[in-house]
Amino acid sequence: MKKISELSRNWWHEETEGISFTHALDMKRLHSEQSPYQKIEIFEHEVFGRILTLDDLVQASHADEFMYHEMAVHVPLLGRDWTDVSVLIVGGGDGGILREVLKHDFVSRVVMVEIDQRVVELSAEYLGINGDYDDPRAELIIGDAADYMRRARARGDKFDLIILDLSEPVGPSSTVFTYEFCENFSNCITDRGVVLDSDSIFVGKDRAYFLQELCGDKDQNLVSIMQDQKLLPHVSGYRSIVQLYPAAEFGFFLYSRDGHSYSHPVKPFTGRHYNPELHTASFALPTWWRTNLGF
Repeated sequence: MKKISELSRNWWHEETEGISFTHALDMKRLHSEQSPYQKIEIFEHEVFGRILTLDDLVQASHADEFMYHEMAVHVPLLGRDWTDVSVLIVGGGDGGILREVLKHDFVSRVVMVEIDQRVVELSAEYLGINGDYDDPRAELIIGDAADYMRRARARGDKFDLIILDLSEPVGPSSTVFTYEFCENFSNCITDRGVVLDSDSIFVGKDRAYFLQELCGDKDQNLVSIMQDQKLLPHVSGYRSIVQLYPAAEFGFFLYSRDGHSYSHPVKPFTGRHYNPELHTASFALPTWWRTNLGF
């Protein structure tokens, strides 16, 4: 066993100021730059591999990215008997959501709107977890998602599945954590469609907290906006773990017009993390979820 003096001390900390929480990783920085929108860094960890951070918040790692990406995509896509599905990915610069969506041949169109081209480029270079941007079904748009959603609503463009693959409400993502954005995406979903949102969850002694509300304005929590305003009247949730996200407890939230239950897969599929049994089990919610989060 190495002595303490022989151990490396390249400690990087992710801090959640709202509840005075931090976790640390001992890792080597491979790349760092300030894009026009945010600080982008790539690290190497001995156990977890390459790690992408944006504005000092973990976004994806080689070790656990599939836990998040598979559960975000395959639950809504396999929880309904879809044909000819159109998908909008909001954010998703690391490319993992696109990779999983393109695995399904019943998906006919995928639009990915990411504000920061450097996140796409650096993720492809250092992480290599992205889907095929040259797939004829895929369209990558570098631009502001809030503006895209306003224009999509104005022209009547609609999607069957909208996946909100967003970083926390700081920097470029702050423009989408608003009532206006929720109203716009609610008008860009088909009658059979569903919106997939997600966030890390902390359990405090008095209540549960979303990372969204701890990092940003407490009035700009997408889940509470959708629950309170009924822009899409049916809100449901399921849960998973993502080990390098704060607290590891991770929630996925489904907003829909028709209230379809996505809790039972209609097609067989097995990934590195996802399987049909896990799909169904993820909808079994703890009592504290129901009490604190309104599910």
